[in-house]
Amino acid sequence: MLNDNAILKNISLEFAASSNTALLGVNGAGKSQLLKILVGERWPDPDGRGQITYTDARGKVLEKSDILSKIALVSGERQDKYLRYDWNFSVQRVVGTGCHGGDRPIVKLSAIERRRVTKLLQRWDVWHLRRRLFLTLSYGERRRVLLARALAAQPGLLLLDEPFNGLDDSSRRTLDRELRRLSKARITVIVTGHRAEDIPRVFTRIVVLKSGRVHHDGARCALVTRSLQESPVKPRLATVAIVKNHKHRSMPLVTLRNASLYRDYRPVLCGVNWVIGPHENWAIVGANGSGKSSLLRCLYGDLPIALGGVLERRGHAPGVHIEQWRRRIGLVSPELQAEYLDDVTLLELVVSGIRASVGLDFPATAAERSLAAQALQTVGLVCNSERALKGLSYGQRRLALFARAIVRRPEALLLDEPLTGLDTVWRVHMRALLSHLAQGGMQLVMATHHRTDLIPEITHAMGLKNGSATVGRRADTGYFSPLM
Repeated sequence: MLNDNAILKNISLEFAASSNTALLGVNGAGKSQLLKILVGERWPDPDGRGQITYTDARGKVLEKSDILSKIALVSGERQDKYLRYDWNFSVQRVVGTGCHGGDRPIVKLSAIERRRVTKLLQRWDVWHLRRRLFLTLSYGERRRVLLARALAAQPGLLLLDEPFNGLDDSSRRTLDRELRRLSKARITVIVTGHRAEDIPRVFTRIVVLKSGRVHHDGARCALVTRSLQESPVKPRLATVAIVKNHKHRSMPLVTLRNASLYRDYRPVLCGVNWVIGPHENWAIVGANGSGKSSLLRCLYGDLPIALGGVLERRGHAPGVHIEQWRRRIGLVSPELQAEYLDDVTLLELVVSGIRASVGLDFPATAAERSLAAQALQTVGLVCNSERALKGLSYGQRRLALFARAIVRRPEALLLDEPLTGLDTVWRVHMRALLSHLAQGGMQLVMATHHRTDLIPEITHAMGLKNGSATVGRRADTGYFSPLM
């Protein structure tokens, strides 16, 4: 139960020692909540009737206080906490905190622990990042660091909630390799996912949750694939009235000349020249750490370009407060999603998009409530608008962020891995919505790792690699040959 809503119903599962289980299901099926119960962050029932029992290999019941220190969880929500609380330590120190189970490096590591951290940094291909500050990394790089941190705890039970989210092809291969390695170790591993293809073949047991119940528990079969394509909610594409005659519509949306970006005094992009012309829709592709998210944050106004470069935004004169630009542009990004606390309601989140803020300084007006309700209906999120975010899955929160982005009917959308965390049904729905918006005249700039996330209305591509950018029309790039 969560906020008087039954998230999981009559769940009875047993996870044997040294076993590998894949936990699959659509958005809102209860996967993340089940992992939170296993790690001790949630109790099954508010009245205390539900039970969790941990036993050793001999069947002896173990005390929860002893076993919880042997359980490690990696999830999008836990990753967001580092940004929310500004835990900006070096990568090496973040991985080191796993040795003692804390979030902050307050305990000095022993020589053995330092060697363990070094090996994990090398195994997860983040050794070259060891001195970098955690919050200056890309989303995918942070995910690999936290996976290494989880193993530093030498857990007996490893819980991975959508671990492939935000990873490029190379990082996905690294994770796949490590999961196969863990399958041979004396560690019980439970992985959640939306895409059956994300689950390595060594995970022979598949548990499918549907509407909070166990729908399938056994081997892979056609039933598994079909169940992931069935959603308890059938989304419908709502009509979006788009303002087509924005002032200055014939001008380029953004112009960059000799623009360079730095993070933590390190160059991310150097000498970028880029014009987003009127009616153009762009995709930005590149490996983790190539600068996709930083470039989008620059366009939005969160990051400045280095001295000597030029950044011009359509209809936004120099010296005008950046808030005026943000009121005309919608944003969907993992970083923005992380800024909202669990007790924020859907209504507050969407209305904050009207005001181009995070949080509200005064209650929503009747007009704002009406606009928020329309935006939520458009993305297909048919929830009580007063419902808190903590009652939603990670994918449902992403849908709410979409509603926030389109609530003002903006001129353009800046989208950073927008379909990450969405199941098959919702990805199809949101691609249709993005196509509808593009056809209505709303410009799109979309960073992604997945070719299947792209819509036909994308006209141009930018590939980022080693600090430089390659740009061209989509048809001229071999359907995104720069994709890495």
